[in-house]
Amino acid sequence: MRERPALNTALVILAAVPLVLTVVNFVLAQGNYSLRTEVARRQHLIGEGAQVARVNQALIREIAVTAVKSKDDKLRELLAKTGITIKLSPTPPSGDGRGE
Repeated sequence: MRERPALNTALVILAAVPLVLTVVNFVLAQGNYSLRTEVARRQHLIGEGAQVARVNQALIREIAVTAVKSKDDKLRELLAKTGITIKLSPTPPSGDGRGE
């Protein structure tokens, strides 16, 4: 083997390639895991945000209904200060619904 030092060097380099590729694969897998964890966390926050938005909407609606029913001007002012306007829908006519 003394006659072929270039071959020996080439074989050592080829033997080291899988080790280097294994380390690169490990590093990329760790980065991928971190990204997946971050995406899952953000998806969870988005889901919670939508749920909180629905709760907020229902709460605001109930406050507005209470303000109208109790004729509470202070509560209406508070809603108006936060940019919430109360729109009253016309009350349906009483009776049997035939319009007579």
